[in-house]
Amino acid sequence: MNVKKHIEEYWDWRSTSYANGATNLGDEERELWKQSLSPYIGNEPLRVLDVGTGRGFLALLLAEMGHDVTAVDISQAMINEATKESKSRNLNIRFFKNDAEDLPFDNDSFDLVVSKYLLWTLPNPDKALEEWNRVLITNGKILAIDGNWFDPSFTKKVKRNLNRLIQKVMFKDPTSGVIRQGKFKKHYSAFNDSLPLYSNVRPESVQPFFEKAGFSNISINPLSEIRDYNLKQLNPIIRPLQTDVAFLVSAISSSEEK
Repeated sequence: MNVKKHIEEYWDWRSTSYANGATNLGDEERELWKQSLSPYIGNEPLRVLDVGTGRGFLALLLAEMGHDVTAVDISQAMINEATKESKSRNLNIRFFKNDAEDLPFDNDSFDLVVSKYLLWTLPNPDKALEEWNRVLITNGKILAIDGNWFDPSFTKKVKRNLNRLIQKVMFKDPTSGVIRQGKFKKHYSAFNDSLPLYSNVRPESVQPFFEKAGFSNISINPLSEIRDYNLKQLNPIIRPLQTDVAFLVSAISSSEEK
């Protein structure tokens, strides 16, 4: 099975309905994300690579903040959506269809590499992180945002199923979510055991990958303000059923691996 081809096909299909992009990001949440990222980035313009950009969530935010942004994704359809959004905002971002584990850029090309919700879907996260380290300058920084979306524990499985059931009943158009969930399961259930971090994206499980790839000064931010904000936007009935725990990994590129 060509795992990457299946991943690409799913995200091509998902590109027009994917809600975790910049198209539905309100001004208040946008500013909250910028405030959360700013302490890691500083005030000087940086050369930024957004890996697995999707519909351009981080690429758009960082371009708005004044940085020189390049973004890649394995899905051409996602790249097309992100490009349209950047043009509508008059932002100059370079988008390319590329594999996160095999980048076309020279060594030391970027000051900052970022990713959002990508680690879990990588067949070879160790290879990807080595690549991200390679394209970073020495002492460049990586910011990787992810979360344990598919925690296999019994309690979280029950909460996720109840959440889906309640949303199906409450939403005016319940079929769309059901179709998306069915499509996701059809694609990923065939090969999710080939994805090392699929059901285990926790700080303690991802840190060894960063260390092995040559990163240092690794730290974890639980993104509490973002989580609190997002919870407040949910219906009170659904809030207690939220099991997603996102976090940000920051680390420094080491000269020893160059």
